[in-house]
Amino acid sequence: MLIASHPRWAPGIVFVLALSLRLVHAFQMSASPLFTMPAVDAATYAEQAASLAAGNWLGRGQGPFWQPPLYPYFLGAIKLAFPESFYYVSRFAQALIGGLTCVVLYWVGQRIFAAGVGFIGGLIAAVYGPLIYFDARLLPVGLATLLTLVSLLLLMRAVERPTRPIFVAAGFALGLASLTAAILAPLIPGVAIWLSCWLRKNAVPFLLGAVLAIAPVTLRNYTIGGDLVPISYNGGVNFYIGNNANAAQTLALRPGWEWEKLVALPLREGIARPAAKSQFFYLRALEYIQNAPFDYMGLLAAKTAQFWRGDEVERNQEMYYWRKYSSVLAGTLWKWGVAFPFGLVSPLALLGLLVYIRRRGIALPVLFVLGYSFAVISFFVAARYRLPIVPLLILFAAYGGSWLCARWRQQSFRQALLPTAVVALLAVLANWALPPMDGRGKAATHNDLGNAYLQQGRYELALLKYEQATRLDSTYWQAWFNLGSLRALRGDLRGALPIFLNVLEHERERADVWSNVAGVYVGLGQYKQAAEVLEQAVVAAPREDIYAALERVYAMLGRPRGTK
Repeated sequence: MLIASHPRWAPGIVFVLALSLRLVHAFQMSASPLFTMPAVDAATYAEQAASLAAGNWLGRGQGPFWQPPLYPYFLGAIKLAFPESFYYVSRFAQALIGGLTCVVLYWVGQRIFAAGVGFIGGLIAAVYGPLIYFDARLLPVGLATLLTLVSLLLLMRAVERPTRPIFVAAGFALGLASLTAAILAPLIPGVAIWLSCWLRKNAVPFLLGAVLAIAPVTLRNYTIGGDLVPISYNGGVNFYIGNNANAAQTLALRPGWEWEKLVALPLREGIARPAAKSQFFYLRALEYIQNAPFDYMGLLAAKTAQFWRGDEVERNQEMYYWRKYSSVLAGTLWKWGVAFPFGLVSPLALLGLLVYIRRRGIALPVLFVLGYSFAVISFFVAARYRLPIVPLLILFAAYGGSWLCARWRQQSFRQALLPTAVVALLAVLANWALPPMDGRGKAATHNDLGNAYLQQGRYELALLKYEQATRLDSTYWQAWFNLGSLRALRGDLRGALPIFLNVLEHERERADVWSNVAGVYVGLGQYKQAAEVLEQAVVAAPREDIYAALERVYAMLGRPRGTK
């Protein structure tokens, strides 16, 4: 076997394969307008990177961090160094991170199991579709995954040969991972407890490392942001999204208007301080848990099952749509009876975990898997939140598969049949009742594409995408608004007016809808109707620009403000 005869080549083979596939995928994805005009969270990260590169490295005037800050600073450094080629260099950097992740996974697997298992795990990670996909998205999941594995590798080294600097470095790495994805933060006290109680080791150096990583962010949030926020304050709303009586509805919230309404709920209660906003949502979720414990237990069970299902549930944009852009993704991510690849990784990983726990107990790799999976399930399950632990699950899947093969070679048919049947049952459950792999894309995806085409000045394509979005979801009022706005921009005021009026019936608190309706009436020369609309707007959605628009319309009508 190659790995047995040339173990030094293994990391290089894994790295080259992983990097090559990621670069090809990124190149193919550059054909999408969202490559250089990202949407939703990716757009936020790109905007933060531009602000940082412009010199506002402390984020003055922005309050405490809404999202964990390390990834925006990573992008900000790239933006500063490569302002003109930022979107390409950032993808190249993330492809390098993806390649390094696969190599570190090989080293982790070599230390936990054997070089052969580590090599197989590294190869699987190199060609693993969801990992490839996220390494081309401007999202923090790739960096968080690498830092998590580095922390685990350092911890295993420190446990085997205890030295204070290695424990500090392990804590520092996990602290940095938490500054990339805050959902990793619960692993810090979990590991500290495990070190103290399970191994009877001093956990202070590990905790010191974590504090050294996180404390500067906490200090910045307090001194510049004016509030005591350890990392970021989006945790409360994310916890509420996955833990309320209408979790299915909150999880399906579309980015934009619907999300804005949700995060504005504390303001309606007079709560303006960031930490208090987060606490507001935590308390709402805890109130639901206290009042409906059996419903909550059912919800937890459903989320646990979702975590281990093969389907990739993505936030805002679905992964499967982008297969049409990338042949790499088309070959490494699909659903035809089986949700490939996690639908195969999941059952084998569960087998590998069971065998490993039986032999070694709750060792560090198991602690990372169980602790992180519980953290994700406590909030809500999505592909990008599950992914940081997936490389470790890939290792356990490789271990479980090799154990099962050895069982068939060395044991009797009867002894090998039971674990095989268990894996088969788990595979059926992981791939049961899968939703179809719909290549049409969701309404939100087409709306995002429409926005990107609009920025490029490709109006016909933007119009087509907005129309597709509204056909796929007839209640997507923001997409209808975008469609009406584009028609008005192109001079089709009579086509835009009924669209705006329809949106206004459902979004009466949005000043921009009122403003656009009035603007169309003005464009059509119907100043009286415009004044009537704006008079209603100052009551339903009062804003300075609405008052100013009303003044202008009164001037057009030749009468002073307030007359009828």
